Amino acid sequence: MEKTVNKMMRIVRGDTDGSLVYADMLLSILNREHKVDIGYWCYKADLDDFNTIIEVMRNHGSDMFWEFENCVLPHVDELRDYVNKNKGERND
Repeated sequence: MEKTVNKMMRIVRGDTDGSLVYADMLLSILNREHKVDIGYWCYKADLDDFNTIIEVMRNHGSDMFWEFENCVLPHVDELRDYVNKNKGERND
């Protein structure tokens, strides 16, 4: 889980077309209030990363969510800042 989250954070920090999608993906898994467009994910990102996280959580029960949360929480402010800065700038 930590490797996948770290990979996703590197993509966010790379500031490419997919960075906003990955930031959205991490925040939406962590917070139900953060809504994203699944169709946009499929178009712009490698959905395998998202599916990997969901599959691991399903196979290992609720404890895996806490591990995911522990991996993502240190980055939440960075992710929110990135999303807020870039929303609306990239409308492909």
